[in-house]
Amino acid sequence: MAIIIEGTAFPLDEVNKNGWGIPSSEADNAISSLKNSVLRICPRDAPHECDFSEDPNAEIGRVIDAWREGSEIKARASVTDSVAERKIQEGTWENTWSVYSLADSINDNWANGIQARSLTLVQNPAWEQAIWSIAAAEEGKVAVRNIHQFKVIASGDLMTDNKDNPNNGGDPSPDEKLAELEKDNASKNKEIEGLKAARTELETKVKALEKVAASYEKDKATSVPLEKVQELVASKADEIATAKIVAYKEEQRRAIAMDSFTAARKDLNLETKSEDYQHLTASDIEKLAQDLGSIKLGASAESIRYPSSTGAGTVGRWDSTKKEWVVA
Repeated sequence: MAIIIEGTAFPLDEVNKNGWGIPSSEADNAISSLKNSVLRICPRDAPHECDFSEDPNAEIGRVIDAWREGSEIKARASVTDSVAERKIQEGTWENTWSVYSLADSINDNWANGIQARSLTLVQNPAWEQAIWSIAAAEEGKVAVRNIHQFKVIASGDLMTDNKDNPNNGGDPSPDEKLAELEKDNASKNKEIEGLKAARTELETKVKALEKVAASYEKDKATSVPLEKVQELVASKADEIATAKIVAYKEEQRRAIAMDSFTAARKDLNLETKSEDYQHLTASDIEKLAQDLGSIKLGASAESIRYPSSTGAGTVGRWDSTKKEWVVA
């Protein structure tokens, strides 16, 4: 069995206790996002901790409708958690709630781009108007009981409503008041410490982001434009390709020259070891091969010309200019 609670989620155009408010221009955003929100209750010493973590275990129902009435946004929620339903019906929890939402920005105390995430039952709402009451039970019967928020007023002339006080005997005793104040003070101190820690963490993150932004601006100022990078890459690629082609051609030329040089030496019955000529270029080897070819031709039997006179005492000498043997 589920019960329905409804009331004012928040007023429009009014700054809350936390120093910000939701303008009328955000009414449509607030209503549409509220309709997709959940109903939660967080620990008393951390009223919105379960909202920050969006803890599913803290959910006790969901918002089933939201609308605008004048300058207020109203909401209706279904309580589906059986324990929460009993505590609400028994009056254990205060009948005040607070909207937890995200916003794109807050300018001059007004939230922009509001996105409601949940309605959370709290003791001290950000807006005094944020009060709910039991509207109906599952079978549609309107509840006969309203739940009131009780506050201790520090005045001897005013009395608080104590009909639900277990003592049922009037104002609390001084010791009870002192104990309650000490408890509230401890809770506030814990909340303050939590806020300080959150602020410190936030400041650390802000400083880290500032460093990232500064680094980005520095890199941006010193970076080479993409078009220039592409031009440099293309130029370097052409340079590498040309160098490889030249090296390949040189390698082929050297191999051919080495084959010629080896063949020339073989004709002279000379053994050739390629490692002995590794330091030579293709041009050097071609020159050696050409010189050996000349020697080979000069040493062939067909090129030897003996003098016609039988009285000569020598077979002559090799004339490199005429490319033939002549009489000495």
